[in-house]
Amino acid sequence: MMICPNCKNEFAPLSVVQKYCCRKCGEEYRKKHSVDEEYPSITFRCSNCGRLVVTEGGTKDKRTRFCSESCEKKFWKHPHWEHKDNAMQIAPGWKLKARERYDN
Repeated sequence: MMICPNCKNEFAPLSVVQKYCCRKCGEEYRKKHSVDEEYPSITFRCSNCGRLVVTEGGTKDKRTRFCSESCEKKFWKHPHWEHKDNAMQIAPGWKLKARERYDN
């Protein structure tokens, strides 16, 4: 779950880069704030370990998917069917079928 920087409502993002609950909120926020302004503080779950992350905002904290660099490296190092969250979202039986292909 994330919190929209414009209306402060909690929402479930449809992608890892979604920052606002809707297009209207994104447009309103950009009108109010200049492009050169710092990154907003956001809340998200790490795609690797599932830890809840709250970014500090500012100009350097651009995290949107992983809690740390080591979690990101671990995530991309292994095939995606090994990640519980991704396997469950794609299809419940997909994980077994993928492994069967490599076993044969």
